[in-house]
Parts: sequence; structure tokens; C-alpha cells
Amino acid sequence: MDMRTDPQPIVVQGEQAMRQFGRIGGEVARGGLVLCLDGSLGAGKTTLVSGLAVGLGLQAITQSPTFTLIAEYAGGRLPLYHMDLYRLAQEAPREIQLLDEYLYGDGVCAIEWATWIEGWLPDDRIEFAIRKTDDPETRLIKAIGHGNLAMGVLRNWIDRWSF
Repeated sequence: MDMRTDPQPIVVQGEQAMRQFGRIGGEVARGGLVLCLDGSLGAGKTTLVSGLAVGLGLQAITQSPTFTLIAEYAGGRLPLYHMDLYRLAQEAPREIQLLDEYLYGDGVCAIEWATWIEGWLPDDRIEFAIRKTDDPETRLIKAIGHGNLAMGVLRNWIDRWSF
């Protein structure tokens, strides 16, 4: 079952607001949550994940794991697995299969450039399409939840967003 949270995109004004949006997500996240983040370079994907980490009770993330593929963070309410698939070729099934332990685990999995492995993603997930606007500080986020876990978390997330 899919749910588009709102026909209108979520408006986020500035880097601090993007971190706040992510923090709220970390506060409402549940184990097994998969977040798929799509957007151009500089759209705010890593900034959102940094806030997500804080909401989970972890240190803020300062960079994306572009060259290591996966960064694991433990010690918070739930573990966070931050993936950046930017350098991963779409024809890399061996590497993609290694992601299963994260995609189907008990932590929160945040995947930048997730559309590159769309066919491998769990059915239950939240997709965020982050788009830049003419205003360099403004981002528009389209959110889609797939499955019961994702839809429940996404409803709580959107309900708590007040910017």
C-alpha cells in the first residue's frame, strides 16, 4: 500500500530547517525504517541525514560516505546506516546484495541516490525527492510512503513538522 502524504511538497527553508526536519524523523523513526533520498548534488540529502542522526541520539553527521559506501553509527536509540550510492555503478549486483543486512535490519537505513538501486529496495520504505528551487535556500520535498511501517512513521513525521 502506498501513500502520498500530501499533494503539496514539504517546503524547507535553509540548512538549519533541513536538519530540524531530519531530527524530527529521527525522533519518530522505528527499527527497520528505510529512507530513500533522491536529489541533485547539494540538495540537502546529507544535511537531512545529519539531523536524522541527532534525532536518534547520535552525533551529527558531517559528511556523506561517498567513498566508503556505508557509514554505521551506533549508541543512539537505534543504529543508523548511512549509505551514499553515488559512486556505485547500477550494474554492481554483488555490492548491492551486500546491502541486504542493512536494508532488512533493525536499524534505520538512510540511502542517498537510492533510485539507482530501485529494484533492490524493500517494499516498505519512505521516498524523499528533494528539489532545489530558484531561491538557493529553499528546498521542496515530495514524500511517499510505501508499506505500513513507512506510512506510520511518515504520518508522525509530517504531523510534527512545523516550519
